[in-house]
Amino acid sequence: MKAGEVLRRQGVAEVYEWAKSTMKTTFVLVGVLGLAFGVNAQTVFYDNFDGYADQAAFNAVWNVGVTGGGLILSSDQAYSGSQSVQQDLTGKASGIDITPVSGSDAAPLEWSFRFYDSTQAGNLRQFATIRDNSPALAQLVAVGAYNDTTLTKNLFTGTSVTAADLNTYYACRVAFAPGPNWFILNTEGVPTRSTGWHEIKAVFSDTTVDFYVDGALGMADVQYAAAAGAITFDRLTVGSGLSSANGAASYDDVKVTVIPEPTTLALLGLGALAFLGRARRD
Repeated sequence: MKAGEVLRRQGVAEVYEWAKSTMKTTFVLVGVLGLAFGVNAQTVFYDNFDGYADQAAFNAVWNVGVTGGGLILSSDQAYSGSQSVQQDLTGKASGIDITPVSGSDAAPLEWSFRFYDSTQAGNLRQFATIRDNSPALAQLVAVGAYNDTTLTKNLFTGTSVTAADLNTYYACRVAFAPGPNWFILNTEGVPTRSTGWHEIKAVFSDTTVDFYVDGALGMADVQYAAAAGAITFDRLTVGSGLSSANGAASYDDVKVTVIPEPTTLALLGLGALAFLGRARRD
């Protein structure tokens, strides 16, 4: 074989090896980009109550912290599918234990549910909760409608609210220190109470929680934990367990998710893009 042909073939081999290396790098980085931009929320728990054939089936699953026989499986109201659960005018509640989970700044924890508000003419005692329940109750966060003007306060002014305020705004409770106990969601622009279905949502970071009504911020940066990781939620309840003589309420689409922080994902993606660009230049 002539010397020129040998050199040509060696050159082709070197280019081939470079191409293989570059392709491997590209494929790896494309995979990283896919992870960075394709990561979705991790669903810890979800129930829209359509999977229960009858009341007994629901009671068998939502079987902890039950009060008054538990909520009523019903097709009278439903946000998604054909069924929801209802607390009538009597004291009822149903609970379920979930995989223990915490919120953080890097991966906030989102708890949400749909709430059917039946009337604003009289104060209700209708709400759902998420709890750090085991081995002992360490924190309880509730959202819904509440009627106690002696315990509830306006976080903006520190004063007690009126019955009219409670008919106008949804109420929250962060029961134990450093939480403020009961308060109303009255940030400017938050939707007020009205008959129909509403999305109630709480987003937990390291030590604070933000509350939303129908996607609008109702109250921000409410403390619920003394330190990151101090609170681990492991139980959900629907229904207040208290009588609600002025009106019933229904609950649907109860969900707990862990959401990757967008900034973290963006940095990962930008880093991958930078490496990919450098590999192509080299």
